[in-house]
Amino acid sequence: MREEFRQELRDSLYLHRPLPLHPERSLESKFPGKAVLASKVLYGNGKAVAKPTAGGVASLVCGGEVLTVRAPLRANEWPEGAAPDGDYANFGTARLDFTFKAQDWRGYNRLRFWVRPRIRGARILHLNVAVVNRGEIPIPDPYFREGATVFDLKNNQWAECIWEFAAMPRDAVCNLCFYVFCSGHDICAGTELEYDYRDIRLERVAHPEHEHGWSDSEPCIHLSTVGYWPSGTKTAVGTVTANRFELVDAESGAVVHSGEVQQLENERGRFSVLDFSCFSTPGRYYLRAGEQKSGCFEIEPDLAAESLWKVVNFFFCERCGFPVPGKHGICHQDVLANHKGETITFAGGWHDAGDVSQQAAQTGEVVQALFENARRCAGDQMLYLRLMEEAQWGLDFILRTRFGDGYRATSAGATRFTDNLMGNFDDVQARVHNHAFENFLFSGIEAYAAETLKGYDDELASNALHAAKEDFAFAREKFAQTGVDPANMFEHTYNSGLSQYYAVTVWAASCLYAASGEEVYASAARDTAKKLLACQEQGPNAPLRGFFYRDETHKTIVHFNHQSREHQFMQALDALCRTQPDSPEKGTWEAAMALYGGYLKAIAGNTAPYGMLPAGIHKLDEAGDAETFPWLHVACDYAKEAENYRQQLAQGKPLGDGFVLRNFPVWFSFRGNTAVMLSMGKAASLLGRYFDDEELLQLGREQMYWMWGKNPFGQSLIYGAGENYCRQYGVLCGECVGEIPVGVETYGNEDVPYWPQNNNATFREVWVGAASHWLLLCADYRK
Repeated sequence: MREEFRQELRDSLYLHRPLPLHPERSLESKFPGKAVLASKVLYGNGKAVAKPTAGGVASLVCGGEVLTVRAPLRANEWPEGAAPDGDYANFGTARLDFTFKAQDWRGYNRLRFWVRPRIRGARILHLNVAVVNRGEIPIPDPYFREGATVFDLKNNQWAECIWEFAAMPRDAVCNLCFYVFCSGHDICAGTELEYDYRDIRLERVAHPEHEHGWSDSEPCIHLSTVGYWPSGTKTAVGTVTANRFELVDAESGAVVHSGEVQQLENERGRFSVLDFSCFSTPGRYYLRAGEQKSGCFEIEPDLAAESLWKVVNFFFCERCGFPVPGKHGICHQDVLANHKGETITFAGGWHDAGDVSQQAAQTGEVVQALFENARRCAGDQMLYLRLMEEAQWGLDFILRTRFGDGYRATSAGATRFTDNLMGNFDDVQARVHNHAFENFLFSGIEAYAAETLKGYDDELASNALHAAKEDFAFAREKFAQTGVDPANMFEHTYNSGLSQYYAVTVWAASCLYAASGEEVYASAARDTAKKLLACQEQGPNAPLRGFFYRDETHKTIVHFNHQSREHQFMQALDALCRTQPDSPEKGTWEAAMALYGGYLKAIAGNTAPYGMLPAGIHKLDEAGDAETFPWLHVACDYAKEAENYRQQLAQGKPLGDGFVLRNFPVWFSFRGNTAVMLSMGKAASLLGRYFDDEELLQLGREQMYWMWGKNPFGQSLIYGAGENYCRQYGVLCGECVGEIPVGVETYGNEDVPYWPQNNNATFREVWVGAASHWLLLCADYRK
């Protein structure tokens, strides 16, 4: 790790204060310096595109060149259209609107303005900006994913904000709106907001950021900005005119390696590939090809250590019910779960995303990922202790939100800071369920925690194991009664099919057997594994083998869109083989694992020269499956999306026999593939470690390289990791070092990457689910 970062760790008391953001290394730090070719004033210098008006709960004061919007942060009733119980509701919006006759903005590719927020004592402030387009392609889209962006601001400071939108339809723009969600306030903040606006203008720059497609026509070198492991393939991808490239030592300036630039053309475009795989000496380097030069990066055996600390920082910043310095005080004490006359507070664990909702299952999966990394870095005492501490914070939450009879608090929807007073109208009601899948999942996590805590906190380990046994029994009883529980869009395990239940049962039983030594769990794991393998395509009924169906009928292939637990299939079989190495069935389990590994290898090349794992194989006839649709696509109407489903499948690569391969999931509302590719990457790394298979291990590394900037946009998708990281939709907890977004999306029904500068949900929303998957993958590459 760099000495600068070591000092930042010490200054943070090893992450008991948030790490500094370093915006000077961000993508957006380049925006003010771009040459402006043309501009158009929308408000300022005595001009206005339209008369400004206030909307929502706001009032407006026009003070010459400055527009001031004022509004209360709280109210005594929910705004019109909100759910009666305030689920996912705030207290209204404070809007500044400009409405005008439709204008063609295609001659401009960004908006630039100045804003100054003022809220007494506020630490996290943000601003939304949106446009309405009534042209050939209406904006916003039906799911409100296009046409809006968010900026993080500093209290009492003027901020220059720039929104690039080169790919956004804007041929008939008729409204420009600046708005702030009135989302309550932190314990130390005032009760009203005041936002000042000035100098609002459109601009055209010659080189807006690349937002759409695999290849970038501008000169570029896209690489892992954090660096590369010494072992395995090391490549950068871009657009280079030179015939040769050099790898240069950043300290001495010496050329340590040179090679030929490979020019590649395939169905995804034209690319220049710079391959320096044969060089493995640790150090800090940059690439040079003619006049082009990359940023600096490391070649380092313990490459992920610094990023691991940063992702832990993100979890610390997302703690719920805990005073996070510089973020918020104790929060959400009045998020309440009720069951049989008993009430518990649901504060704890980590906020799910930028909207400060809470998902118990995802908090549990974070716990698992933290403990798994702790097991792998016992040689780094400070990191080990900090991982154990953060894991215990989440473990406390999942243990105390059990009601002891199979029911537990599972989720709560919140887009606001509540007042922490129990009994008034802004309390949030947490959902309480007895779901077999969640109890199987939690029993495995609790057992895994118990084994990890042995010798560290034996009493807590004993309690966790006791809970794991109870939860496993509750899960088996409920599963015997109802089988797969009905899909519930508010629960982030909603898309789990029967094979997923089998996988999580095998894993949980294996963890319980490892922690307790009791044969009953070994037997349960073996018996359920037979059912799990019956859900695998083992041939010859499809052009590829190894993937899984949702059940034994082989009717529907397992798919994920922004949620993903693809790794659980291999996680289950890996745990089974490791806990029962002498079983006569081990060869059968290993054969299934090898088949899945072969499947990953077979599909991996479909995104070359990038290393992102494709989303997977589809049947063309699945678009007609109205029954399965609501399990996979929440908040969507099958009748409206069936044709889009067919069009998305038609964009896949034909494999024959009615099958296609898609690089990105089939999706509609919820888009972003970080969890999907990282979950598949975890499956690859598990198998790579088990079979000592370098090709599979490299597939796992490539998913991390993609996250660090070796992607078509050249951006690190982990804020603060490497350089050229982009702002993300953090909203109520603000920008945090280590945050990870839902991920790269596609435009409409295409199957090519789309990463617009609209900082909006879901694709740019920070999400602990994506971060937990990154941690799971990271654990397999600790030195």
